[in-house]
Amino acid sequence: MRKAAFIGLARDCAAHLPGVLANLERFAAIYDEAAFIFVVSDSVDDTGVRLERWLEGRRGRLIDLGTLDSRLPRRTERIAHARNAALDEVDRHFRGHQHLVVADLDDVMALPVAVDAFAAAGHWLDGEPRRAGVLANAQPRYYDVWALRHAEWCPHDCWHPIWGRPAQESFEAAKFREVFARQITIPPHLAPIAVRSAFGGLGIYRLPLPADARYRGLDAGGREVSEHVAFNDAIIRGGGQLFVFPALQVQAPRQHLYQPSEFRWRWRMTMLARRAAELGRPPWRQLVAPR
Repeated sequence: MRKAAFIGLARDCAAHLPGVLANLERFAAIYDEAAFIFVVSDSVDDTGVRLERWLEGRRGRLIDLGTLDSRLPRRTERIAHARNAALDEVDRHFRGHQHLVVADLDDVMALPVAVDAFAAAGHWLDGEPRRAGVLANAQPRYYDVWALRHAEWCPHDCWHPIWGRPAQESFEAAKFREVFARQITIPPHLAPIAVRSAFGGLGIYRLPLPADARYRGLDAGGREVSEHVAFNDAIIRGGGQLFVFPALQVQAPRQHLYQPSEFRWRWRMTMLARRAAELGRPPWRQLVAPR
């Protein structure tokens, strides 16, 4: 029997839940058995109530962590704590499952995601023992650069050079170089792209996980980091392989992409020139050859 444990975090996500839960229900239908673990904290809307109502008659549970803001002031630290609470629940009750599906419960998953692409990603994951996880692509552009690690595409934390930029460099210049230049269009027909880390709002991991696969939201220096990097790094160290699966597309949140209205004319022209250059030389060609 093919079994999957679905985990997701929620904070003030009520408006997006109808579409998100419809996606999860379609995904779960491809398995013989599915369980859902949702973790809620610091919400002021009725997210928890809606999730609890949806779980009625389904396997799984809602974990309400209450208010974390006061004892975990850093956002990434709170998210890592909540994700680890979900992992602990999977480890206690769902060890016999083959897949761990990690999904954001906000706008990135609010629009329909193709269930055939999700099924194809899962089957491809199972096709070779060293494949340990497949992570989502996004349209119109891959957006989740903070969680991304790839030798050429994004070898380091994209935000640390922005926060620590030289005094003479503007925020706009640093963000264009570190974030927007890496938010590329990845056609869905491409072969999976090997990465050291990624997420993008949706991922399928092979269970069991390495014992040290845990989320961490702060680095050794106390700086905020994407919590996915430490988790994915443990999988890579354990001999697993991770891939962005181009056909598995979610909707990139508008707030994470370049918006012309937020920048001066100089930067708008810079982006127009970059986009024109991409037409002649698509950046994805440097990452993987088309099938």
